[in-house]
Amino acid sequence: MKIIDRNGRLFGKISVIDLLVVAVVVVLAAALYFKNNQAHTGTTVTEENITFQIRARGVYDYVADAIQVGDGLYDKDYASGGKAIGRITDIQVERDPGKKLALEVNDGTAGLIEADETVDLLITLEGRGLVDGKRYSINRVYALGVNSSRTYYTKQAQFIGTVAEIF
Repeated sequence: MKIIDRNGRLFGKISVIDLLVVAVVVVLAAALYFKNNQAHTGTTVTEENITFQIRARGVYDYVADAIQVGDGLYDKDYASGGKAIGRITDIQVERDPGKKLALEVNDGTAGLIEADETVDLLITLEGRGLVDGKRYSINRVYALGVNSSRTYYTKQAQFIGTVAEIF
């Protein structure tokens, strides 16, 4: 009995081309397995506690009352790994009444004016993330930067705030 017959089959059962395709698939699967399961070498990255403050101007009183110490703060517009970007540790009323952005003042410029039934808040939060020089990443994916203005959420409230400081 011949090893390869005249139809190109190994022992008359399986085609040599089919055998080569199966061998390539097995090698690729093994390479993918080893790539994903090997021990990572080099520097290790550890998460740190990051404390930061968000300033919210012109927050209505009923929204300010809904923001509580211990609440998680979320940002639905930017990826945060599905977790809260931080827990509120302190809330300070900076100004009562707060200031709101006036679209036009009498001379045609825009500016901040006092608004009744509002307050300005300085919210201190603590989150976990990576610190690389002056770059901060909460939950390894959420870029945190001073002066970034975003819409934030708690379980009970929604407000626009600006990152004032990162410690």
